[in-house]
Amino acid sequence: MPRFPTLVLLSCLPLVLLWPVAVQAQASVQPPVPIKPTKLGQCVACHGVQGRGSAPGIPHLAGQDEQYLVSALLAYRSGQRRSPVMNSIANTLQPRDIQALSHWYSRQPAGRAR
Repeated sequence: MPRFPTLVLLSCLPLVLLWPVAVQAQASVQPPVPIKPTKLGQCVACHGVQGRGSAPGIPHLAGQDEQYLVSALLAYRSGQRRSPVMNSIANTLQPRDIQALSHWYSRQPAGRAR
């Protein structure tokens, strides 16, 4: 009787037994859901709560790099980037608001491109 199939089956046994543990460990390492920023209401009309632009020309913010979003809002605030709507909104934001909004939108699932 050949021993090779038995050895193969026995060598795979630990993988089969440990698979559920590995899957559960991976599922439990989800990043925490960020807290909704207090100034999110100023953004949702155009960008939505989830960060997906509501009309053509409105950029998706979901999944963007957090530091990029911080830099963009600071540039709107300083006038380096120009958009009347964004300049006026960014001028109402404190640095902590900019950080919170950038963190929120960077943590939203990016979804599919339009």
